[in-house]
Amino acid sequence: MDFRMTPRRYGPTVYLAPAGELDLESRSVLDGLYIGAGEATVVACDMLHLTFMDVTGLDGLIAFADRLDGRGIQFFAYNWQPQPSRLLDLVDALYPPTGIEGIRGGPTGLLRRSLRDSTTHHRAI
Repeated sequence: MDFRMTPRRYGPTVYLAPAGELDLESRSVLDGLYIGAGEATVVACDMLHLTFMDVTGLDGLIAFADRLDGRGIQFFAYNWQPQPSRLLDLVDALYPPTGIEGIRGGPTGLLRRSLRDSTTHHRAI
């Protein structure tokens, strides 16, 4: 299945809806996606139609979320499907917890962040 990313903008929030399979061949879509700081403060990514993700796709998604975070744009992903969710669990099982209460650790921490986690983290700082 081909990979598609449908972006929509609602004020300072960019809504993304990836669909299909995120793998080595499709990760370039994420590499080329630019969200301008100042134009957006939040990226909400609905993973409902992401049916498959391999390790290279996961690496691209982590890099994308990290680039946004480095520019002060918060990334939230939700509606994870079973296969991508299992991949997140498998990768995180290789790393010990961070010890920061309310924020999930490991390489997929930015992908698992919820609004509640973000609020808890900012209160702790």
